[in-house]
Amino acid sequence: MALSNISKSHLDQYARLELLFSNNAGAVSDITAFSDRRNAFGKSMLVCYGYRDTANGTTKGFTKAKNAAKKTSSDSASNITGKAVSYAITVKNVDLKDKVNQWTQNFLYKTNDPDYAGVIQKIDDLLFPYTASDPTGTADYFTPSQLADMKKDSDAYETTLNLYNNALSVINIGKSNFKIIQIPVMKLHIVFFDGFMSDLAVDYAGFVSQYKVIIEKLDVLGKRNQGVEALMVYDVDGKVIALVGELNMVNYPVTKKPKKARTNSNGEIPLMKLKVGTWDAVFKAPGCIDQPVTIKVEAKKVTSLIIRMMAAPIIAGAAVKAPKK
Repeated sequence: MALSNISKSHLDQYARLELLFSNNAGAVSDITAFSDRRNAFGKSMLVCYGYRDTANGTTKGFTKAKNAAKKTSSDSASNITGKAVSYAITVKNVDLKDKVNQWTQNFLYKTNDPDYAGVIQKIDDLLFPYTASDPTGTADYFTPSQLADMKKDSDAYETTLNLYNNALSVINIGKSNFKIIQIPVMKLHIVFFDGFMSDLAVDYAGFVSQYKVIIEKLDVLGKRNQGVEALMVYDVDGKVIALVGELNMVNYPVTKKPKKARTNSNGEIPLMKLKVGTWDAVFKAPGCIDQPVTIKVEAKKVTSLIIRMMAAPIIAGAAVKAPKK
């Protein structure tokens, strides 16, 4: 984990400004207002480094524990579903066989983390009724206590997943705060400094020349990185929506490829480059209400969003079929 390339490039140029100011004390102190603002800039740099350090945090230990717990749980569950297939064959229940046959160890282990508990619950919901309707027949294949142990393994995995998500959330907050809060703060400092360059150029031409080189590089970053980026999380618990979140532009001019993107493993929609303008878009995620948004893109700026997706309402009254023997 670390700051995005865009954020890191900005921080590199801010650090160059800080070094320039430190090496040119005479120029900086020549105008009191400039000197005072340079001190404020230095304090803002400390905030930048704080966000960078947070973003550079690691989930390594949490990831290892999460993956180990998921393997234990998927092994446990697939052992039961494998026996359930044998039971279904024995009682000639083709419907049951077809349903449980999909839940292999490989399928379970590769299930997206946010969806895993729901899959385990489906297995339990499907098989448990058979232990009541045919306790003798199922005894050699799966029992209520074995299903309970399967759910305990799933709960243990959910615990490690929560710890991982909490660690990841802290990292993402650091990354997000740098982009959403600190880059605009640093831009305000620079706009302030710009106003004094003509006066300083009279006696400190070299300093002003070096300053302008750095600012030009920041301007190039802005031109190259114009558009929108987003972090998608579940509104109920703040967990990131990894891999399955979507951004679709609605009224953007037609391009060779549709303007759409999916979240990465950190729940982020990477920078989507867009033209200056106001554009309609919609964010989507499985099990959530579509969220339409209006995105305003300004020249040389990246619009950063945090999208909190609300769960779609569950439709009551669906019929429940009795298990077949």
